[in-house]
Amino acid sequence: MIVGAGPAGSATALGLLAAGVEQVLLVDRGSARPFAIGESATPDVAQMLGRLGLETDLGRLGHRPYHGNLSLWGDAKPQADYFLQRGHGHGWHLQRAEFDAWLLQQAVDRGARLMCPTSVKWCTRSEGVWQANLASTDGKQKRVQARMLVDAGGRRAPLATRLGAQRRRLDGLVGLATRATATPALAGMSLVEPFEHGWWYAACLPDGQAVVTLMSDIDVVRSQCLQDWHNYLSAWRTTAKVAELAPPCPPQEQDGQTLQPNIQTFAAHSSYLDRAAGQGWIAVGDALLAFDPLTSSGISGALSDAEAAVPAIVGQLAGDSIASRHYAERANRTFIRYIEGLHRQYGAEQRWPNSVFWSRRHAGPVGV
Repeated sequence: MIVGAGPAGSATALGLLAAGVEQVLLVDRGSARPFAIGESATPDVAQMLGRLGLETDLGRLGHRPYHGNLSLWGDAKPQADYFLQRGHGHGWHLQRAEFDAWLLQQAVDRGARLMCPTSVKWCTRSEGVWQANLASTDGKQKRVQARMLVDAGGRRAPLATRLGAQRRRLDGLVGLATRATATPALAGMSLVEPFEHGWWYAACLPDGQAVVTLMSDIDVVRSQCLQDWHNYLSAWRTTAKVAELAPPCPPQEQDGQTLQPNIQTFAAHSSYLDRAAGQGWIAVGDALLAFDPLTSSGISGALSDAEAAVPAIVGQLAGDSIASRHYAERANRTFIRYIEGLHRQYGAEQRWPNSVFWSRRHAGPVGV
């Protein structure tokens, strides 16, 4: 039973089915958002989809090529970093909801069973078998049995924490995202621009619009009232490049009322689970390790975790825990590299030494 039917859960289901696991159940709450932050897929995503036997040319599914990143990091001058310069092909800018739905449908088409919208109320384990009570939004309940549980439920890690694992949060990063009109110069690129209280991100979506996101710590957002549209718009207008490539949208007037654009708030903090797996369970994706969106590794990390988790799950089903230990060691190595790399990246921006947001990031890697 896999809890969470996002990219990590769907990819784990696909991998297990390909490995010969005949009964795979996906359980998902079915929460929907207008759009998601993680709409950029790096070049390695297509390769991992190919290893799952899926379409690798995502352009055929309506997504658009993603060629690289434009950054004003550490300098007011824009610097372009193209994937081809690093010897890679292009990635993809996704309509995220459509991508997630497609990946889930591939798992269902290949034999996974889906229960949605459904949540796990409780689960217990006896003689190697989990008993789980599931409840749908209409109040109906169902009891299921499973030999393995997979937590793919995102940053909350709802299953693993219920089973005794501890979630460690390292910062308070959130994203405040809205839509804008993209200029042609933004097509195929993602843009990152720091400012005093955090950094901005913008990318062109397949529908021609741009997603624009202000990234900062939740307490800084509150102290600076950045969630207020007027303050958000003011900060947006002061940017050097974001305002040029994705111009701010003024409020619209309708029937004598001012309609302010919608701002969606997303959790974006770095966090980790204090154990990657236990007897009869394993965690994948953001439930295991949740990374700062600055790394652009959300979808890539989810698919990579799923790929690595499959042999660990199959091993546990066969009574062998060695693969699970290897999976945990991999997660530990990944997290250490992540912390070191993130500290270097944030340390390269020194323009606002007295800023609360930036001084926190210059303090050094978090001890683990």
